[in-house]
Amino acid sequence: MCSGIKKALSSLFVAFAIFLMLPPLGLAAIAINGAPLDTNEISSDGFCWNATTFGGFYYSANKHKDFVASENWFGEHLQYIETDGQDELGVNNPGNHVIGEGELVYSTRQFPNKYNLVSDLGLDACKTPADLGGMFFYKIPWFGKPYVAVENDATQLANLVINQKSSEKKELKAGDVWELGKGYSLTVNQVDVDGNKVWFSLSKDGEELESGIVNADGTVENQTFSATADFGGGNDQLYFITYVDSVFVSAVDSFAVFKYTWLIDKDDILIIENGDEYQGFEVKEASENGIVLKNSDSITLNLDKDKKNYFTDSWYFQTSDEGKGSTSPSGYIIYPAKELSKPGNYTLRGLPLDTNEISSDGFCWNATTFGGFYYSANKHKDFVASENWFGEHLQYIETDGQDELGVNNPGNHVIGEGELVYSTRQFPNKYNLVSDLGLDACKTPADLGGMFYYKLPWFGKPYVAVENDATQLANLVINQKSSEKKELKAGDVWELGKGYSLTVNQVDVDGNKVWFSLSKNGEELESGLVETDGTVESQTFTATADFGDGNDQLYFITYVDSVFVSSFYSFAVFKYTWLIDKDNILVIENGDEYQGFEVKEASENGIVLKNSDSITLNLDKDKKNYFTDSWYFQTSDEGKGSTSPSGYVIYPVTDVVIEVETVYESADKSTEETNVTDVAPGSNESEDISPDYRSAPVEIAGSEDINSYPEEAAEEAPAKLPGFGIVSEILGVMGCLALRRKS
Repeated sequence: MCSGIKKALSSLFVAFAIFLMLPPLGLAAIAINGAPLDTNEISSDGFCWNATTFGGFYYSANKHKDFVASENWFGEHLQYIETDGQDELGVNNPGNHVIGEGELVYSTRQFPNKYNLVSDLGLDACKTPADLGGMFFYKIPWFGKPYVAVENDATQLANLVINQKSSEKKELKAGDVWELGKGYSLTVNQVDVDGNKVWFSLSKDGEELESGIVNADGTVENQTFSATADFGGGNDQLYFITYVDSVFVSAVDSFAVFKYTWLIDKDDILIIENGDEYQGFEVKEASENGIVLKNSDSITLNLDKDKKNYFTDSWYFQTSDEGKGSTSPSGYIIYPAKELSKPGNYTLRGLPLDTNEISSDGFCWNATTFGGFYYSANKHKDFVASENWFGEHLQYIETDGQDELGVNNPGNHVIGEGELVYSTRQFPNKYNLVSDLGLDACKTPADLGGMFYYKLPWFGKPYVAVENDATQLANLVINQKSSEKKELKAGDVWELGKGYSLTVNQVDVDGNKVWFSLSKNGEELESGLVETDGTVESQTFTATADFGDGNDQLYFITYVDSVFVSSFYSFAVFKYTWLIDKDNILVIENGDEYQGFEVKEASENGIVLKNSDSITLNLDKDKKNYFTDSWYFQTSDEGKGSTSPSGYVIYPVTDVVIEVETVYESADKSTEETNVTDVAPGSNESEDISPDYRSAPVEIAGSEDINSYPEEAAEEAPAKLPGFGIVSEILGVMGCLALRRKS
């Protein structure tokens, strides 16, 4: 094959491989997380997650106070309960990582929801149509998804097909068919404007189930139509409601207006009984009032931040490495996580707070309590430190004595100018070269400038603080994990990302040497000759340059682990490669404006910004109160979810979209997984969005943190004999000596 064709095919393959790794508008997200807990800080009875502390659970802000109630709580709980006196989880034995059979308990209870017909029309028990059987229907979450508990029976679960919101209406003329979902449809047969009547039919899969004539005469009883049937575990159970608000005539047709339509799928009922098995759990208690399940087998946790310890089909425990993130050398961080594998709209949420329960200085979210912030389980104890904390904080700070947020004035919903403070601080990360080879300060190559580089989260995204300066932020293009290696033969090009590439010029197996070049967009930046003589100093190559606000700043590291010969080719093995994009540096200065915030403090040690304008919150659970381009405050309705009739629940949120099913990883292969919370299936209500108490950063397609170093197929090239030719070797050495730059 001619070299031109080979080169073209190779370029196309590389481009296609990179394209496959980048989601069009998605994010690198595969899980939603619960609140992380330190086994050295929590007693055995404290390992419990509810709807506000695990994003895999269903949550409603308007019912917040009942979801967090200590006794008659609503919704789901996941709790560790010690039973046998052995392998106790928690502070008494922080290193234990065995959860015994029956010690992981999943519980769920239903909770009341007013029919929209009742709430919107202001009906009481006397005025509610008798056919509804009461003012409420009941929801019960089941492994994160909200179902309807048929007739308030927790053992009969039905899918809610439609629950027409108060603000919604459906106008239909004679002959129109309204597809309700799950095969159900409503067909308008005739509209009698003169008689204020409409005749319609309810069908499923083309078969008529019910037919009704409703008179829109101004009485709720007459305008409401309901349907019952024998299904599940009962007889004459309600499954359909609709309300004919009015009939009217347009210039051409007569219409009927339907509102408050409510429908469950009567033909797909989940009946739960004692002894049933669900995803590794056994039902221990199944009653009308709730369900309790326990794990059927013991769970031995793998204390590795990159491992998933599944306890259902999609839920697993994520931990830090042993002794990392914990206040004990034998402890660890643990939290439940839910795997996401489908495209969809997702939200990253902060911990919900009740304005009637929190003082003004308590409205603060950090990396463990807001999913929009960057988080690392292995550094948990530093992220939650009271003083010298790492990462990001979002805090309300009262400044003018007016409109104070919190328990002293629970109804206030104004955040004054400069009272919303976003702060971020960098934190150290050992180079993988240093940690994997067990180097100390004396053995670390001097060109690295130390054992650590520093990350600084900036509005949820982790950057590298160049030379440990928080005012110089660079994108991390690649950070090769300790377990990874790249084998390259002479002529191979390794696309590192962001236009950077590493080309192997020649491999000398006899001399244990490799000659390579680092380029960007086809222009050579550095060239090096590395000898694999067994010394870290010789096998490590670094590159510096003048960029950002400094001179001779480190931007590239690689380590040639070995050279070897196969049957046909000589290869070099590269490890611990680390690269930042020196040509795209964000320099932060006092007075700069970022997404509605002004930089008030910009120093080497951290950045502080404050909101430029006051924020008046709209206390409506369906409204988004943006304070940056993508972050907003979500609240409950006024007086809902709070312990005060004038209070409300508030939390920060950011929305993301996954458009492809492929799972992506961030460029920093050593960081935790990105996590998100998902919208509850089948729901069109914002209150049905389940919260993510804590999650890692969002990686949007096209962002600098998307991993862009695919394993390309090596381009075929003529076989090379061991050893360079003398002329090539001399030229290579001279070139390297001239081009290699030391930090």
